[in-house]
Amino acid sequence: MAKNVASRNILCAAAVVLAGFPTGNRSVSADELEACQPSPRVETPYPAVPSVIGEQLFNQMIAWIAMNTSYDLLATYNDPPTISFCQVGDVIAYEQSDLLVDAVLLAAFDREKRHIFLTYPWSPLNYFDQSVLLHELIHDVQLQNRDWECAGAPELEAYHLQDKWLYEHNIKHQFNWTMIRRLSACSDDSEAR
Repeated sequence: MAKNVASRNILCAAAVVLAGFPTGNRSVSADELEACQPSPRVETPYPAVPSVIGEQLFNQMIAWIAMNTSYDLLATYNDPPTISFCQVGDVIAYEQSDLLVDAVLLAAFDREKRHIFLTYPWSPLNYFDQSVLLHELIHDVQLQNRDWECAGAPELEAYHLQDKWLYEHNIKHQFNWTMIRRLSACSDDSEAR
C-alpha cells in the first residue's frame, strides 16, 4: 500500500508552486496560537482534525473531494489524518527525518504518520488557506485508495483539484504547471509506492 513511502523528492513542492500568493490580512486566534508548537523539534501528540480545523470545514472538504473524484472517502472520513500547526523556523519530525519549515513551505503531509502540518499564518476563513488544507487531504485520500509509482506522482492530480476548488471560489492562482508536471513525473528508478 502507499504507506511504505520513502522518497523525499517532493518535500517543498507546495512551497515552490504556491510561494508568493497574496493572502491578505489574517488574524490568528489564541486557540490557533496554542496549537502551534514552536520548538527546536516539534514532537507532540496531534489533536484530532475537528478540534484543529473544525468539523464543519472538514466535512465540507471531504464532501467536495467525494463529488469531484471517484475515490472512496470512507477511510479518510472515519479515520482522518491528524493536523497540527508549525511556524517558519520550526524543525518538524517529518517522514523519518527533520524538516526545517522555511518561509515558503505552506504545508506538508507526512505519509507514514498520516499527519498534515499547516504553516502559520493559516486561517480557516481564508479560501486560499483552505485550498492548502484541501490539497493535503487529497493526498491522504489518494494514498488510502491506490498505490503510486513514486512519491511525486499524486501531485499533479492534487494540484488540479486544488486549482478547481480555487476556481469555484473565484480565485485565480498562477500555479507553476511546468514545475508541477516535473515534480509529478517518476523517473525509471523511482521507488515504487
